[in-house]
Parts: sequence; C-alpha cells; structure tokens
Amino acid sequence: MSLIAKTRLPMRIVALPLTSTLRPRSPHGNPSPLVYYQFQTPPRPENQRQGWVDWATAKAADAWAELGKAPEGNWKFKAFQYGERLVDRIDFEELALKGVDPSLGPRISHPKGPSEDEKKSTIIPLVHPKFVGTPPLAHLETLLAKRTPRHRKGFWTWMLLAPLTAPFMLIPIIPNFPFFFCVWRSWSHFRAYKASEYLQSLLQYGAIVAQTNGNLDEIYLRHAPTPSTTVSPSEALHRETDPGPERDEKMLLTRDAVPPILSLFGLPSSAASDIYRAIAQADVRLKERHSQ
Repeated sequence: MSLIAKTRLPMRIVALPLTSTLRPRSPHGNPSPLVYYQFQTPPRPENQRQGWVDWATAKAADAWAELGKAPEGNWKFKAFQYGERLVDRIDFEELALKGVDPSLGPRISHPKGPSEDEKKSTIIPLVHPKFVGTPPLAHLETLLAKRTPRHRKGFWTWMLLAPLTAPFMLIPIIPNFPFFFCVWRSWSHFRAYKASEYLQSLLQYGAIVAQTNGNLDEIYLRHAPTPSTTVSPSEALHRETDPGPERDEKMLLTRDAVPPILSLFGLPSSAASDIYRAIAQADVRLKERHSQ
C-alpha cells in the first residue's frame, strides 16, 4: 500500500487538549482525556470541478444563512436560532470529522510499495503541545475506533427516520424542517464515517506523524485557567511523570487561547466557533463525570 500526494499543499492535524489526563480510579480505568482535532486540508484546486454533493451542500448552507438574516421575531429567525442550538448539542468530534474531505488529502493506492520520496511527501504532521500525557497517535486511533461504527449506525438511523417525516410536508408555507434535519444528520454522520475510515487508513499506513510545537505550549501557559478550578499545562505534564494522589480531571483550554491559536496555525475565523463549542461541551462533560 502506498500514498500518492494529490496536492502541493500539505494536510495537517492540530491536536488541542481540552482536559487533563485522569489517573485510573478502578480496574476499568477512566474516560480518555478530551482532545479537539482541527483537520486542515488543502483548498480545492481551481481546475477541479465541484461535485453535485458539494454543490447541494453549498446551496443548503446559503439557504440556512438566509434564515439567520430574517428579522428577529420572524419564524425564519426563530427556526434558525433553534437549529443553531441543536448544532451546539452535536458532539464536537463529529463536527470536526465531517469537515474532512478525503478527496483533498493524500490518496491511498495499492502498488507493491512506496518509494522513500513518496513516504517523505505524504507525511501528515499531528501537531500537539509537549505536555500531552496520552500519546497523540494512540489517542486519535482510539477515538476513530469508537467513532467509526457510531457514525455508520447514525447514518442509517437518520436515513430511515427521514421518510417518517412525510406528514409534515402537508403543512403549507412552512418548510418540512424535520425532514431536512433528518437528511442533514444522516449526511453529517456519513461524512464523519468516511473521514474516520480515511484517517484510520492513514494511521495504519504510518502517514500521520506526531510533532510537538513549542509555540502552542506557550499559548496554553499564557492563557492557563485559574488554578483554583483547573490544572495548568505545566502541572499536567508533571502529573504524567509523578501522578501522586488521585485527582479529578480538569479543563486545560480556555476561550482566551483560541484567537492566538488561530493566528499561530493560520486557521480560518470559522474555526473559532468550532473550538469554542468543543470547550463548552468539554466543560459540560466534566461536570457530568464529577457528579457520577
């Protein structure tokens, strides 16, 4: 098996730890630390034609954005607000994965074997701060192993639910939002499922290589949460080598760190809302774990 680079611009993965690593409390262990992965793929070449799926996706996004421009109090604007709240409840892992377009990354083929030049040209860096306790590649591999079957099941579940929304089509004027939501959720799971499979194949091939970034460590340290309620990145690194007494999982990433992270990696402004959503969800999950 070998990889063939299809674009001149490289693909990159940025791992942003959201929570610290837990010390096992029982033989069953604890949930893995929460990490947000920002998948950066090259832009679509100008000479590459847009497929009908991409065209339909763009049209749907434009139509949804128009609802958000409606006057406050209008049913269109209320529908937009409610839809945005539903999106905020979708796992940030799914939203990140569905943004991966395998057609823009290295393509996998099956000749006898890759040359050394091919291997060098297809290395995908997994950039992460040094203080990460769990090996980044192992964490990503475990995450994908859990998400792949989940998104495959989600695709079929929402696809089968879509026909059940047919009675709503009889309501005049108002669009059949339940049907469109079912279709969108099915499409989202399908995109995340295909992305998970693609990333798993890259890991199996050995194309993804972990790389530390000192500038990212500095951002975490500069915008560290308050010690009274959280743990700093430097303390998190120390606890990996000397765990000491059992401690609860804590938040590592704050909203203040997002703008400099976007600047460091040249991320689009749209990535900020995704990271903010991941931070908010991680905080909610921690409170649920602590209450158990």
